[in-house]
Amino acid sequence: RHGLMRSWTIIDGGVMVAYILGIVFIGSMFARRQKTASDFFLANRRFKWFPIALSVIASDLSAISYLGAPAMSFQHDLRYALSILIFPVAVLIAVSTVVQVFYRLKIFTVYEYLENRFHVSVRLLAALLFLLVRGGWLASVIYTPALALSVVSGMNLTFCILATGLLTTFYTTLGGIEAVIWCDVIHFFVLTFGILVALAFILYDFGGSVTSIWAIASEHGRTQMLSFDWHWSAEFTVWGIIAMSLVNNVSSYGVDQVIVQRYFTAKSMKDLIKSAVGQSLLVIPVTLALYLVGTGLFAYYQQHPDMMKSLLALDPGHPVQAINRVFPHFITFGLPVGISGLVIAGIVAATMGSFSSGLNSVTTVVIMDFYKRFFHRPDKTDAHYLRAGRVGTICLGFMATGAAFFVGQLGTILEMTGKISSFLVGPIVAMFMLGVLSKRANTPGVFVGTL
Repeated sequence: RHGLMRSWTIIDGGVMVAYILGIVFIGSMFARRQKTASDFFLANRRFKWFPIALSVIASDLSAISYLGAPAMSFQHDLRYALSILIFPVAVLIAVSTVVQVFYRLKIFTVYEYLENRFHVSVRLLAALLFLLVRGGWLASVIYTPALALSVVSGMNLTFCILATGLLTTFYTTLGGIEAVIWCDVIHFFVLTFGILVALAFILYDFGGSVTSIWAIASEHGRTQMLSFDWHWSAEFTVWGIIAMSLVNNVSSYGVDQVIVQRYFTAKSMKDLIKSAVGQSLLVIPVTLALYLVGTGLFAYYQQHPDMMKSLLALDPGHPVQAINRVFPHFITFGLPVGISGLVIAGIVAATMGSFSSGLNSVTTVVIMDFYKRFFHRPDKTDAHYLRAGRVGTICLGFMATGAAFFVGQLGTILEMTGKISSFLVGPIVAMFMLGVLSKRANTPGVFVGTL
């Protein structure tokens, strides 16, 4: 029924390659419209709310989430899914307190605000912390799906890393933020299609019975949603998840250049607010569905022990690492020819969306917060900074792709990236919140406090 003996076919590969080349072609079509630095980095602030909302979801829902959310609920339960319900609260706090202030200032990067409010040293400190958080993340966002893709398709890992990294760098260099946003809109629909197809085929296997799936998952303790455990060592408690989700999301949607730069492309403040509200409402069903895919897959694999055996064989010595690849494994062996190619394209789409967004934003910070701020001369025209943006994108894209080859040697890179991120997002959020909400906050206090 699930075609376990079926291997990755030419049709699957053809569908995926056609999708990737199509995205690169569409992205590069925007090259002609990039005439100024404002065009390249902010699309000259001409976007309506809907594409911004979809782009923010696609760029934040990286392949790490696309593979990680189902693996999380497959391996544990649904407690982590509570973070999605905190999401709209965090976004609205972020947009109403800090993002509106940034938008009115007409700045390129959020860190420019810190120089206006405090001092250039505070701006540089925050920009460096951003580069530290997102630098390693760029490499891991290529490596993780490339590894999964190479396992399920049999393609060479080196080829998967180079194809994903360099082709995304190519269209981001040519089309700037406009290419990033419109390609993200396409990625959003492919990602959503992949989730719906997976749910449909799992349901079909159980004769459409949601009750049967839930009963099997419940029997093995995979349906717990809330934990009110007060012990310090307890994982995924309601209190821990609320705190983590609030701080992380206020950081991401209020002061992280990767996300906030999309808001800066809005045509008006009204479009900015509508994009934040729209994205908050849309992301809940999409992400909850991803967690439910994991619950459904757990029941499915319990019913098909041969599939479970095949999954664990992917990494015999490390069952946790093998289970991390449960979604691509199911896509390859549980879905029909052609469909699986398109859904694997969804994983590639998640990668390209996150990588292009991150690459464009990191380049913006490098050019605007460092290059232009310290090496600006009156004879350097706007066209010069457009060229600098393109050169910066190529260099950083090559560096991130190269770094992706070494990520695997660092062990549990996702855990490390998460630890670095959670270690730094609190101080970064505090810098901006003090600037916007307090008149007493001063440069020495904020600088020393952050350190």
